[in-house]
Amino acid sequence: MLHLSKPPLLFAVWASLSLSSGFTQAADLADDSKTPPLIRALESTEKPKPVFADKKFSPYPEESLSFIGGTNTFDQQTYPYLETLIQLAYPKLKLKIRNLAWQGDTVFEQTRPRYFFTNKGDKQPGSTPDQRQRTQPGITFVTFGKMEAINSDHSLADFSKTYHHFLDQLQKRSRRIVLIAPTPFFAVGPAKELSQARNQNLVKLTKIIADTAKTRNFLHVDLFSPLSKALDSNLSTDGIHLSDAGQRQVALLTAQSLAFPIKAQAALSSPKLQTLEQALRRKNFLWQQLYHPTNFPFLYGDRQSQPASRSHLNKDKRWFKEEISKIPALIQATENDLHRYAGEVAATLAK
Repeated sequence: MLHLSKPPLLFAVWASLSLSSGFTQAADLADDSKTPPLIRALESTEKPKPVFADKKFSPYPEESLSFIGGTNTFDQQTYPYLETLIQLAYPKLKLKIRNLAWQGDTVFEQTRPRYFFTNKGDKQPGSTPDQRQRTQPGITFVTFGKMEAINSDHSLADFSKTYHHFLDQLQKRSRRIVLIAPTPFFAVGPAKELSQARNQNLVKLTKIIADTAKTRNFLHVDLFSPLSKALDSNLSTDGIHLSDAGQRQVALLTAQSLAFPIKAQAALSSPKLQTLEQALRRKNFLWQQLYHPTNFPFLYGDRQSQPASRSHLNKDKRWFKEEISKIPALIQATENDLHRYAGEVAATLAK
């Protein structure tokens, strides 16, 4: 059995403050109590897309690719190596990449603002439910298991049951799923002496992930095994989170595992990448402004009736909601640019 200790006091205090300040678990909301917030962020569909044909990674034209996980997955927006390789490997498909990760997410818990992508919102007069466009379900990369390997009250059976329950619900949106076994813990940072024991726990969790991918006919990327052979401390900033070099290595291993039609190492070394990378970072910045907006309670939460949520000239005018509504068009324009840049860089790599 995998035993974990309770979370640090500081984290527990932060969580309690967050929950009392407009944040809540899904169980608080009757209309979405059985749907994790990660699933709610995806559009529902009556006909989920099927698994990959012949277990080969093959995106559709203009398909959405979503990333689900914790902090390391969230940080892929700051270090967009994997996103760069995807766009360069499939430059004509005009793929839409959406990072749905949230710092601190685990398979057991995803804390979100109250009424985050819920159908029923705040009941106060003048309030509206979350009206943001949900992400189209396409290929979904799921990376859980690393933080779950740190001592907690959850057992291996708990992880397996919760992991499968999450995937059961995700499959209702799409079966084009890539399960990723997370990176190992590195002997660096304040808890470096714990890395070996944590990796022993992680071995057990990665086996569950691999077995799940096989039984469900999903694609699987194993980041744990190849990186465990050397455990290069330069790949992590604190033993848990990845450095710039670590994110780059993850991108290369993912491209290799999924057989991207590109020479990944050469692509990331291209001198022509600067403009594309700038466009990717701008798109990711805009996306976070839309998906992870500051002061969500004033936008679609339980503080919409407050003066700060409304124009000082006209209290019936919701200035924050109007500002947010402009972002999708900016994302589309930026994606048009980055798709053009990706095509130009890909053409140089083909020579």
